[in-house]
Amino acid sequence: MKSLISLFSLFFCIVLFSCNTLSEHKVKTGGPEVVTFRALPFELTEVHLLDGPFKHATELNVKSLLNYEPDRLLAKFRTEAGLEPKAEHYHGWEDNTIAGHSLGHHLSACALMYQTTSDQRFLDRVNYIVDELGICQEEDGEGYIGAIPDGKKIFKEQIAKGNIRSRGFDLNGLWAPYYTMHKVMAGLRDAYHICSNQKALGIEKRFADWMEGIVTGLNDEQVQKMLHCEHGGINEVLAELYADTGDEKYLRMSRIFHHKEILEPLAQGEDILPGKHGNTQIPKLIGLARRYELTGDENDRKAAEFFWVRVVNHHSYVTGGHGNHEYF
Repeated sequence: MKSLISLFSLFFCIVLFSCNTLSEHKVKTGGPEVVTFRALPFELTEVHLLDGPFKHATELNVKSLLNYEPDRLLAKFRTEAGLEPKAEHYHGWEDNTIAGHSLGHHLSACALMYQTTSDQRFLDRVNYIVDELGICQEEDGEGYIGAIPDGKKIFKEQIAKGNIRSRGFDLNGLWAPYYTMHKVMAGLRDAYHICSNQKALGIEKRFADWMEGIVTGLNDEQVQKMLHCEHGGINEVLAELYADTGDEKYLRMSRIFHHKEILEPLAQGEDILPGKHGNTQIPKLIGLARRYELTGDENDRKAAEFFWVRVVNHHSYVTGGHGNHEYF
């Protein structure tokens, strides 16, 4: 036991020393950020896995990802765009009004796996999915891409006109649709960032421009009612789009997706987390942290920092988890 305590003490001292050293040698990213960073992550390409459990897990992940069929993940996107699907859509999640988020996850995963392995199959898959989404967007004609049954119609004819029926996971009969939009846009972002696919950025911009037409006509009361439904990290991906394009429009849109009921108390140091759905809240604060990096907004920083401190020190179990059936 004494040896374990000594080992922990040594580790703790190293961490403190590292933090103090980093605080004295802040670094810039060379990107659009306006704040300095105490540390920056290294790239996945800088890591080479030797034989062992991590390499084995990666090999299993490669097999798992390649086992999915892109045309099945794309099937409902083609249907909603008025195109004939090339394959039967997957069932389970994809049978519901949360359809499409699986493709976004898969696109991000393939981009990251290409960065991890340099396996050409993943780059080919990323480029194929982006091309197919581009075809769907062109066929739509207005910039929309989605797999949610009647999603575009409900957004244009109901939500954009202020007819909003919002519950925790339901928005006008759709299951967390902004969550799905976030995942698709994040996949496109990763295809652009990691795989240098320029078309992905163009598709993401057109999709965001379509979304702008939905939300900018809403008043604050309508927006806040809409945001009562889980909306993923849509604020983050819009802030990232601002970083990639320099277009202030996307930063303004990110600020529209600011859920005051949750974020304002946190910025003021009030812990309103008990009983709240954790998976719904975490992406909102990631978005605020990213927005702070890009703007220096102190309210965004305060909310994200307070959230981190409260979750780590007051809403986590000894196992490291923070949720009971996903709730704080």
